[in-house]
Amino acid sequence: MTEETWYRVNKEAELLTPGLIVYPDRVKQNIEAMIRTAKEVDRLIPHVKTYKMPAIVSLQMELGIKQFKCATLSEMEMLIGCGVAHILLAMQPTQEKAIRWLKAQQEHPEISFSTLVDNFESLELFSQLAHSQGQKMSLWVDINNGMNRTGIVPEKALELYLSINTNPNLIAKGLHTYDGHIRPEPLEERVAKCNSDYKAVEALIDQIKIETGTFPTQITGGSPSFYPHALRKGNLLSPGTTLLWDLGYHKIWQESPFIPAAVLITRLISKPNKNTYCFDLGHKAVASEMPLPRVVLLGLEGAVHKGQSEEHLMVEYKAPNAFKIGDLFYALPYHICPTVAKYNQAYTAVKGELGPSWTIEARHYQLES
Repeated sequence: MTEETWYRVNKEAELLTPGLIVYPDRVKQNIEAMIRTAKEVDRLIPHVKTYKMPAIVSLQMELGIKQFKCATLSEMEMLIGCGVAHILLAMQPTQEKAIRWLKAQQEHPEISFSTLVDNFESLELFSQLAHSQGQKMSLWVDINNGMNRTGIVPEKALELYLSINTNPNLIAKGLHTYDGHIRPEPLEERVAKCNSDYKAVEALIDQIKIETGTFPTQITGGSPSFYPHALRKGNLLSPGTTLLWDLGYHKIWQESPFIPAAVLITRLISKPNKNTYCFDLGHKAVASEMPLPRVVLLGLEGAVHKGQSEEHLMVEYKAPNAFKIGDLFYALPYHICPTVAKYNQAYTAVKGELGPSWTIEARHYQLES
């Protein structure tokens, strides 16, 4: 097996398709690259939403990462089971989720829990729920510095932060800023855009220092802005896709130290006409929110992707006799996060040898009551 064919595994005839393969040795390389980029392992609070697998959490813990970010209660439960030190539920909870969050905090005093808030209505709800349970809720103010998805704009965030800081039922943890809108491909442009959009947050930090006498802790960025925020001092960093990497982020950050650590597998199932190949890789098997192509078929890079339905991917390839029905192909997805969530388990492989499958434990939204 060469570097160009790192993804190939033995016993291909035993593989069921469509499927997902994760390469633990390459995941570990990505974790090490995350630590090098951050300079200090304690600056990392990686997001688990990309992979949702306890095994990958464990690999990070073995290298010294102790705190993690998640988006769902299922991911939170997975992290509890892994025995991590701190869990940030990075999705402002509504009432029923806040109640489950408080229950988890009460049942697991050995773990530090926190979550997000971006408005006074939720703040009041959290205060009431915490008081009723005899607990305190640790909150990060979720900042909107241009993403326009969630968060409060920095210019209006001071009052919210101070309200948390003076509330006996709440603990002000700091500021959480996710800037997923920052995607310029040249690194210098991405750094400049990141710094420009963060200026309002820095002004807010100065205001908080004046009002409270202390600098708030800051959680900054995701994967595309990981490097620009790593250049700052004292902030925490929360990449996620860096663990498995994908073609979408590779296009944005081509000089990154991260490598693909997961591929899809699919088989050629039909050749309905002279130049058309059909694979069992429909949009039930890969993230499909973007236009075609949604994957690159390795070894078939010249194929033109013509259509995709629930179970099928049709490509045009002007070599009708090059491959036969049943041939296995490996594919790199453009968006790995929602792709992983389509599978219950992933094959694993190291240096071409298949290993034990890993459960994608936190792919579900519903929890047992």
